[in-house]
Amino acid sequence: MASIPNPSLEDGLAALNQRNYPVAIAHLEGVCETELDESLVTRASRELVTAYRRNGNAEKAIALCQRLTQHDDPQVRQWAASTLTDLTVENPVTSSSPASEVAGFVPLDGQPANQAASDSTGFVALGKSPSKPQTPLKRIFSKNRPQSPGTTQPASANPKTQTPSQTRVADTPRTPVEPTTDNSSSRLPATYSAPSTPHPSLFTPRPRWRNGGRAKDWRPLKAPKLIRLWLVEIVTAIALFWVLHFFVQLAMQTTNAVLVQLPFLEPIQLFYRDPTPTLLIFLAILLIASPWLLDWLLKQFHSFEPLSLAQLASRSPESAQVVQRFCRQHKLPVPKLGILPTDVPVALAYGNLPWTARIVVSEGLLLQLADDEMATIYAEQLGHIAHWDITLMSLGVLLLQIPHTIYWQVAQWGEQLPELIGRKWASYPRFLSPILVGMSGVIASLSYGIYWLLRLPLLWFSRARLYYSDRLAVETTGNPNGMTRALLKMGLGIADDIQTNGATSGLIESFDLLLPVGYRQALTLGSCSPQTSFEAMLNWDCTNFYRDWLIVSASHPLLGERMHLLARYAHFWKIGTELDLPPLAPPIRDNAAQLSKLSNSYKALPLLQSAVFFGLLLGLGLRLVLWTIGQIGDRFNIWQVIWMHNASPFLNACILIAFSLSIFLWINRYFPDIKPSTTRSQPNLADLFANPTTLPPDSQPVQVTGKLLGRRGLLNWLGQDLILQTSTGLVKLYFWSYLGPLGNLLPTPTRPSDAIERQVTVNGWFRRGATPWIDIETLRTEGGSSAQANYPLWLTILAFIAAVWGAYLIWQA
Repeated sequence: MASIPNPSLEDGLAALNQRNYPVAIAHLEGVCETELDESLVTRASRELVTAYRRNGNAEKAIALCQRLTQHDDPQVRQWAASTLTDLTVENPVTSSSPASEVAGFVPLDGQPANQAASDSTGFVALGKSPSKPQTPLKRIFSKNRPQSPGTTQPASANPKTQTPSQTRVADTPRTPVEPTTDNSSSRLPATYSAPSTPHPSLFTPRPRWRNGGRAKDWRPLKAPKLIRLWLVEIVTAIALFWVLHFFVQLAMQTTNAVLVQLPFLEPIQLFYRDPTPTLLIFLAILLIASPWLLDWLLKQFHSFEPLSLAQLASRSPESAQVVQRFCRQHKLPVPKLGILPTDVPVALAYGNLPWTARIVVSEGLLLQLADDEMATIYAEQLGHIAHWDITLMSLGVLLLQIPHTIYWQVAQWGEQLPELIGRKWASYPRFLSPILVGMSGVIASLSYGIYWLLRLPLLWFSRARLYYSDRLAVETTGNPNGMTRALLKMGLGIADDIQTNGATSGLIESFDLLLPVGYRQALTLGSCSPQTSFEAMLNWDCTNFYRDWLIVSASHPLLGERMHLLARYAHFWKIGTELDLPPLAPPIRDNAAQLSKLSNSYKALPLLQSAVFFGLLLGLGLRLVLWTIGQIGDRFNIWQVIWMHNASPFLNACILIAFSLSIFLWINRYFPDIKPSTTRSQPNLADLFANPTTLPPDSQPVQVTGKLLGRRGLLNWLGQDLILQTSTGLVKLYFWSYLGPLGNLLPTPTRPSDAIERQVTVNGWFRRGATPWIDIETLRTEGGSSAQANYPLWLTILAFIAAVWGAYLIWQA
């Protein structure tokens, strides 16, 4: 490829006018190699002839003119013939050069990649492959070239008239086209080669696709107001810094407190200083280095490889067109492209500036999505770059990699440590093995807890930015139905990967905030089958009255709401929709019917999914009210209430007592007794998921049998990755000991992770929030072993301790 990183036709013309022919040739050759718009390629080719001619390279000029004499446009042919005559007269002894030597051109030896498998809808026929490998860039001047967005015809919405390749796109992945390694394409270094065999279908009972059409000539959507996104980003940045500051200060104070108690050691004086300046410098360094650090992490742990625009064009022509057209329209450089050789469908966009942005996709995504669907995913990632939301999100995800990588590596090392020590030190005391494993498990679990807490301030921003990128992707491609299919297929593909590998991969968990579809959302889609439609599974997302409260603790917006917005874009352009979703539930209004719902909305708060968080929220709210009253009294000299904003022990006691009372009042309703008469045995999970009125406090005792999936050993000491695979779908499981999450760190005879990959029977309480889950009471294997959870007992002990502590603080005050 040309030596210019971002070749530009405008820069090439400017250099040509300034008689800087080497620079002009470099830019124009680069445009001929990478540009997918044939009109721009033609113009660049004509100017390249002039540049060659003036630079004294008549051989290349003649060869390029010979190619242009075969162009479709008669005016171009006429110009090329006239110029070729002049060049021949000027250089009578120069023989014509082979067309393959002209930079940016490859001899015509077949049709463009995937052309034979394309139809008018933009889909790629599956199961078809070219008779011979194709060169990544086919610069042929003919009418047989990939259609640009907006020129394709919409697909028929009638399933009876659809071809098998249209109705089961996800079942039979597209056969990738491999770049050739002949001399004509040697200028394109093949750092990545696509596999020659198609990706197998992992999830057999696929739903059929309607394959709704796309817009031809679409009106632009009303420009969104980005002020809300910017405000959310500012609030998120402040919250993230506050949480980091809290953790750093807590670690410094705890370290010095321990050092003071130990003999022969002294506290670290630097730890008594304010960490704010140091923390700001550290964050600035991470922000500047974030693109390269994330590149290194993806390469080190997930085999990241570069992907050139030419290679993308051979795999997904429309995606390459979208990337070039979008960057040209928004005056952005083409981002660095990459690929991950994994079956799980993922797409990531990161960088600190649009000029350092990267877009990374997986091999599984390229294989499981059709060409037009793939283009919408690239357009969505470009939307993140255009909105500049990659800056904060890249920094946040990079910060999350620190505790998550520690958790993952320490857990793996802890499993291998006794064996490694035993090889080098055969006589070492055997009692050290469980101690070393236990220490590794504690460190790994604490690191995972820090990772989970650091995610919290990023969740709001993670949800908000996807609405804007979805909109820009649809407006760029005119294909809301392709976007709908792409998101649904990504969810199904992630569910396939979890079922195939038997656990949630570290990639989709650690980079969850960058994914278009969250991995927990995918578990719900994994319950879809030909008997359960997407509309039924997404009904809750559209019609549940409390969904806006329940989404607060989720990393991604509700898929049903996103699908509904995509359908609205389709209606705006007067095309059919991929899904027929119900109207979104209206917001609360001032009428009697809605006021009754508002009065009960407290029970739907996502923090109320757990009595622990509910009590903390109520106590913090009470403390804030009393503190505010004290501040008002201080300002207006009301001496009776001034004491409230200075009485910290009393205010803290209010938090503890409110927390304790809320648990005692609510626990029986949240955890009703599991009796045979009230327990649903082996329910259809899809039916439970689709119920649009279910809320977390609506406890449904269930007994479900299936295969337990999840990570093994120290990677799952906290029970953070427990998934039950049943005949009707996947569901997340939560397990709590009698000492809560800390109790999971203590030595126990049995752990839920011991039953991974085994058939188990789970008794517990089914709950439906933004994602469904089951709180475990008992987990039994076929062999008779069982693990007993004690979530109610743990909450009762916690409430008693809080009440005693609060009473002590009041007595001290």
